Amino acid sequence: MKHKTIKKPCHISGTGIHSGQQITLDISPSTSGKITFYDPNNNTLVASPHTSAKTHTRATILQNKTMTIATPEHFLSACAGLGITSLDIHIDGTEIPICDGSSLQFFNILKESKITPIKSPSLSPIIIQDTHEFQLNNGCIIISPAPTSLFSYYLSYEHPIVGTQTASIDLSKDNYVNEIAPARTFGFEHEVKDLLNKGLAKGGSLENALVIGENNYINTPRFNNECARHKLLDLIGDFWILNRPIIGHVIGIKSGHQLNNNAIKELIKIY
Repeated sequence: MKHKTIKKPCHISGTGIHSGQQITLDISPSTSGKITFYDPNNNTLVASPHTSAKTHTRATILQNKTMTIATPEHFLSACAGLGITSLDIHIDGTEIPICDGSSLQFFNILKESKITPIKSPSLSPIIIQDTHEFQLNNGCIIISPAPTSLFSYYLSYEHPIVGTQTASIDLSKDNYVNEIAPARTFGFEHEVKDLLNKGLAKGGSLENALVIGENNYINTPRFNNECARHKLLDLIGDFWILNRPIIGHVIGIKSGHQLNNNAIKELIKIY
């Protein structure tokens, strides 16, 4: 397999959903075989399990001694949907823009920049040989052998609107952009005050999140299982921190960012 990059530079600007900051990404082709972030001081951070830090429940965090990048999962999910493993990204903040709460804008902008393979180094997928199970609190991730790159997610809330939802996708097929990319991050209306008190969701709005009220959606869902699809989007993005495709079936059951990141750290010990 070959690493992939983009043919021409592209640019994305927007608000960080938790920081509320205006952030700009300048994204360039790379032949490094890595997704590398640069800050204004030219410090660097490579997306990898080694830079995947302890997260809060609402976002993944990449961190080393000189840089922190919060909420990269939607961007990385778009990269996974396109098979992109090699980019140089100059960022003027500490959080990836939320855009509309999905990965669709990232996907479209990257695709418009023309995806192209790079000659070297070669890309070795993780081929799952045995079944592995990872648990945290009431969440679980099961990874088992499969002939292609399959991802599934199961969620359940004691809420009359959300209830139990499932979503699945085969990343080897060209359906990520329609089935997963448009699914937005979501939250419950009653959580908003608490999130703000914790210094989170400062940039959240009805323009970038599906908000769930006591008995109905505050804004219109894009899918009847949009919550499960978005959690699947997150799962795919968190696993793309590995920067290697997985040939196997990754199943998230009520898993969140911390469990996702625990699992990838364990996987690199095995494969």
